[in-house]
Amino acid sequence: MQPADAAQRRAPRAGRVLRSADVASAPDGRLHLCAAECAQCGTRIFPAAPVCPTCNAEQMRPLLLSGQGTLYAYSTVHVAPAAWETPYCIGYVDLPEGVRVFGKVEGAAGLKPDAMVQVRVEPLPDAAPGAAGSFQYWFAPI
Repeated sequence: MQPADAAQRRAPRAGRVLRSADVASAPDGRLHLCAAECAQCGTRIFPAAPVCPTCNAEQMRPLLLSGQGTLYAYSTVHVAPAAWETPYCIGYVDLPEGVRVFGKVEGAAGLKPDAMVQVRVEPLPDAAPGAAGSFQYWFAPI
C-alpha cells in the first residue's frame, strides 16, 4: 500500500466521536459534554460509565459539563496515519466540575498551559440526526 500524497491527505475528524449518551442539550440549547457522577462517593468521570471506577457502585447519574475549561497540558502530533493531515494538537482540559477531558485542541500556535479553552460539540455532518455516535468534540482557545 502506498502512502497518500498531499493532494489526498485529509485531516482527521475535528474531535473524538461520541455516543449520544455523552452529549446533552443545556437550557440555552447548546450541546455540552455529559459525564457521570457516582451517587455513593461523588466521583465524576467522562466518558460516562455504568459503574463507578472508585467504589464500584452502580448508581451513576448524568452530569452536564461546562462549556469552558483550563488547558492542563498539550502536545503537537507530527506523525499520524497516512490519511491524516499533520501537525495537530491534543491535550487535557480541566473543567470546573472536577473532570479532566482529553481531546483535540485547535490553534497550535499560541497555546500554553493554563489557557482558557471552549468545549465545542457538534453533530457529525455525515451522520443521521439522532444516530448513536453522531457527535464530535474538541477544544478551541478563547
